[in-house]
Amino acid sequence: MKIEEEINQSKFVNSHTKALINIIYTASRINDRMAIILKPYDLTQPQYNILRILRGRNGEPANCGDIKKVMVDKNPDVTRICDKLIIKELINRQFNQNNRREVLLSINKNGLNLLKKIDPKMEEEILAMANLKEKDLEKLSTLLDAMRSS
Repeated sequence: MKIEEEINQSKFVNSHTKALINIIYTASRINDRMAIILKPYDLTQPQYNILRILRGRNGEPANCGDIKKVMVDKNPDVTRICDKLIIKELINRQFNQNNRREVLLSINKNGLNLLKKIDPKMEEEILAMANLKEKDLEKLSTLLDAMRSS
């Protein structure tokens, strides 16, 4: 369905506005669908993102600054989110022996096992949503990269 039909707006000021509204609307729809997948696991999207980031470090711990740099949503309260993941026993906290003020975080077996349960559901959802051909997906990614770099 076209964005005009989705939001019941027949005209846009210009193509830039239409594209931007379309991106925001589509991102919101994707976020809603991701939230539905994560809800049974009592996870928020930022928590899921942090678990994935830590898994991607292959056992190498990260501090909150390292995590914040690569988060999809640049949430300012990474420490609070990580504290919740520690309480849920999905990540571990340790202190840097050379700098006691630096907290190092790593994903544990519980976190890895949870991601193994969630990953197939996320992959299924992504495939269902993105009914685009591979070349179109590459073109979309290129266009979005160009948009962000301007």
